Amino acid sequence: MNHLKHLFIVVIAVALAGCATKNITGGRKFDVTKIGSIQKGTTTSEQLIQLLGPPFTTSEQPAGAVNYWDYTWKKGKSTTTHGSDGTVVTSTGEKKTLEVLIINGVVENYTYTDDPFWNEQLKMSQ
Repeated sequence: MNHLKHLFIVVIAVALAGCATKNITGGRKFDVTKIGSIQKGTTTSEQLIQLLGPPFTTSEQPAGAVNYWDYTWKKGKSTTTHGSDGTVVTSTGEKKTLEVLIINGVVENYTYTDDPFWNEQLKMSQ
């Protein structure tokens, strides 16, 4: 019976060694429910910061009158499994992006997307 117990432990250890998962996050979280409060031609850059916090990235034109702000949040999971036919990496996740055009300190336009940014499977043979 003791031999069977050791065999069971070895089988479990091999099965656990055959897979690994990694959680991935990037960007800066922002409250997407507040996007509807942004009014084109009215909301100022200061009001946008009060509403959503600072953007993840900004790009300013030399004159300073035109700015591009990017609010981005990515969250995903990558899982690696090892089997008799090779290694398989499966990645899934989502990405929320708000791109804002600011002219003379006022929101001129914005685009919001909420899409999967990964949904792929990569198989490597041994």
